[in-house]
Amino acid sequence: AAAAASSAAAAAAAGGDWPLLVVRMEPGMALMGSVTLSLIFVFSLHLWKLLGYRDENRDATGTIQRRFLSSVLTCLCSAAMVYSMAQEARLEERGHTFRELLGLSFWSLHWPCIRCLALTAALFLGPIVQHFLAVWMGGAELVELRGSPWMAARNYVVAPLSEEFVFRACLVRLWVAASFPEGAIIFLSPFCFAMAHTHHFVEHVRRHGNKQSALVEVAFQVFYTSLFGMFSNFLLLRTGSLTAVIVAHSFCNHQGFPDLSFMSSYRGNVLYTQRHLIGALYLVGILVFSLLMAPLTAGFDSSFRSAPNVL
Repeated sequence: AAAAASSAAAAAAAGGDWPLLVVRMEPGMALMGSVTLSLIFVFSLHLWKLLGYRDENRDATGTIQRRFLSSVLTCLCSAAMVYSMAQEARLEERGHTFRELLGLSFWSLHWPCIRCLALTAALFLGPIVQHFLAVWMGGAELVELRGSPWMAARNYVVAPLSEEFVFRACLVRLWVAASFPEGAIIFLSPFCFAMAHTHHFVEHVRRHGNKQSALVEVAFQVFYTSLFGMFSNFLLLRTGSLTAVIVAHSFCNHQGFPDLSFMSSYRGNVLYTQRHLIGALYLVGILVFSLLMAPLTAGFDSSFRSAPNVL
């Protein structure tokens, strides 16, 4: 009752007469909804082929622009699905506005973003120092944007925003509504996100002409997208902020997978002489990340949990 009163007070303070909502569903329905969201996500990307566009190169400007429109469509459909399942909260229930159900509460927005970005940067301590050492030793540019401006917009803005909205804000909301344990939400629901990337297999085969190589690439992509999905789910459940998760996703996309070439002296690698320092910082980053996961994500009143975090 106290939580419900607190939610009502927060809604009134926010301006409003917005209804307080809850989403309730059976586990089976949540799983069906998850599969549906994943299929909508993949189908929207390839919808244009049915309209006569070949879109063989995912990095072509036209393909990227059309997929931007697909991302908007997917987000609207996903939000509509969640909204259609929402009901007005009963007096004894802890309800939320629709924005809050999707993790879009703007109260103290900066703190979740700062903390989640700091935590993610700690994990990448080794790669960050590695890059600055490469710049200092003349082996890299300070700022390196890969590809065209449209590719940058896709990688750092549209992809993080659309993927996190669909697979975190909407899909995780379904799992929370079905009362799945937090461990299951964190470790199992990301496989929907990972499997939605298997459609890249066709593009890899078309580009390289080797099915075995394409299979290895896609398997690796599924692996690391699953790991990242687990991390994103953890951040969302703990902070309740979709914006913070999007910021962390964009940062990870900018960093990319760690470049371990510093361990080899091949072609006169300038960082080879610093391999022990860089390697140690990789381990330090992982250790610091592990120690800070709980404290940096504590204290937020997440709409994806039944009670505020205190640990």
